[in-house]
Amino acid sequence: MNKENVLKVFKSTIKQPNKNLIDTSSNPWFTDNTENKYYTSEFIEFKNARSFKRDYCKIINWNFHKNDAFILGDANYCSEPPTQKVSKAENYIEIKLSNEKDNLILQLFNQKKLIDKFRIIELQKVDSKYEKNEFDFILKLQRIK
Repeated sequence: MNKENVLKVFKSTIKQPNKNLIDTSSNPWFTDNTENKYYTSEFIEFKNARSFKRDYCKIINWNFHKNDAFILGDANYCSEPPTQKVSKAENYIEIKLSNEKDNLILQLFNQKKLIDKFRIIELQKVDSKYEKNEFDFILKLQRIK
């Protein structure tokens, strides 16, 4: 796994039908945010497909609109109607990948300021459960403090 492969995977999962509008419901990478897990856990697992079971209400979405940029969505799918907050400038995230001591590092930037840093543990490609000849991905991260 290297930087180019990770960016290629991110790009392959972008499904934005209109170039002038970012559709935040279009194939996001998501993780459990019950009890603010996204912000407090050392280990985080993102999945990119709608075919994965979501058995939790609070979710963080990474809605990629470029292979190195996404909108951070904070969603609650158990409320009626389901909601997702994304409209603030601090939700626009750019990523930078680098190698440090034989580890691939994912850094998140907002307005050119580093806001989070992760070691990529694994990027796994799995067969889609519902779409023939399609693939889904699981991204496992370790937060670096």
